[in-house]
Amino acid sequence: GKFRMTRVLILIVALVSLAACKEERPTASVETAPGGTAYTLLHMPEHEDVTIHIAWPTDWAYRPEINKAAPVVGTQLILAGGAEGYPAGDVGERFADLNSEGNIYVAVNDHVIGELTFERDQMDETIAVANAHLRAPTLDPMWFDRIRNGAAANIAEAQAQPAHAGFDAVRWAVFGTQPLRNALSFDEPDTFETLTREIVAAWHAETFTRNPEAIVVAGGIGAKDAGAMIDALLEGLPGATRSVAREISPDYTPRRILLHLPEAQTTTLSFIAALPPTRLGGELEDVILIHALGGDDQSVLFEAVRTELRASYGFGAVMANYTRDHRILFLTGEVETAKLAGVERVVREAYAAFRQSGPSGELEARKAPLAASFKELTDLVVGQAQFELLSALDGFDAGRSLRLTDELNAVTQHTLAQRLSSDFPNAEDFIVIAVSPNADALPGACVIRAPAEAADCP
Repeated sequence: GKFRMTRVLILIVALVSLAACKEERPTASVETAPGGTAYTLLHMPEHEDVTIHIAWPTDWAYRPEINKAAPVVGTQLILAGGAEGYPAGDVGERFADLNSEGNIYVAVNDHVIGELTFERDQMDETIAVANAHLRAPTLDPMWFDRIRNGAAANIAEAQAQPAHAGFDAVRWAVFGTQPLRNALSFDEPDTFETLTREIVAAWHAETFTRNPEAIVVAGGIGAKDAGAMIDALLEGLPGATRSVAREISPDYTPRRILLHLPEAQTTTLSFIAALPPTRLGGELEDVILIHALGGDDQSVLFEAVRTELRASYGFGAVMANYTRDHRILFLTGEVETAKLAGVERVVREAYAAFRQSGPSGELEARKAPLAASFKELTDLVVGQAQFELLSALDGFDAGRSLRLTDELNAVTQHTLAQRLSSDFPNAEDFIVIAVSPNADALPGACVIRAPAEAADCP
């Protein structure tokens, strides 16, 4: 009897705790910190770690007459260059000791994003370090020089590569002399040389306010502690002083351009056209479609170029963002100079056929890798928060990052076909840019000698 009783009790306890485990799924809610700041809380009870992601709006890239290198240098200098009570260069070691991580970066020119990840019991000190650097950074002159020179060298190295010059040419074609082009390319002479610490200080002062556009907190933390943490992190920051105005008019008129670089070792070919912004939906359709089109060596473009031209190289497709609202599809690959015109034709035909018929094979097989990565997402507080923040900036409801599996299940052959026909560019809609040592490799193209000349191609 007694033995039996205990077993039943153990079983009941086990069932109850099993039910509790099942309940421990992550949940999403919209909360307001005591100081009045709204944020999304992804409560992930099985995590000790906490991560906070903040997006501050900016239009620095869109404004004339200001130095476009300030955000590149500034995002690194804020943490590295010291702060009130913290010597320059100290934060890396201090975060390492706490097992915390901090990162600040520019997200497609429209936002500056700060991420802070830490173990629950190191929260107060981590937040104190971060707040000091956001509120009163020293922007140490020696570190300023080091970071500026490093950034300038990285950009110069990239610009020396022919494929990169092709992308620069496309930005001249699409944006011309609009300021955003230099924020993307840094190709105006002396952009880095004329950057001063004072300009970075001005960028910092206008950007880091107590009025961010979106905040996501994820991990093992409840609303009471999360709210207090946000107030402590934003403590002492100024209110926003200017409203953001992102005026831009891209020109995606199809053109065929050949950038003649006699010293180029290879010929590269790219096709660029506009895609709708992610805030309008269809993002998972796009991921599946672009992978099928040019994501690996089984893809439509790769196989077309290989089979039809017996080519020894591949051809790929990717999506990229100039800004959050201006997203592009680009198809690109290295080609044999003598076969350039043939590759252009084959890629257009393969793309046109794909737009008609969509991906081949089983849709479930194409969904499987995405399904697996969405399952893994809840193991990673940082990845979960990153996706949630971008979704918030796109205006989706809180918790979208927890519902990705449902979103994936809603993708069908029909939604893919619809996306292709109504939102993907026509085969004739692309701007084509070739970079080649042979000026005659693309018959009928507008031949230019420097990327800036693409602005005048008809």
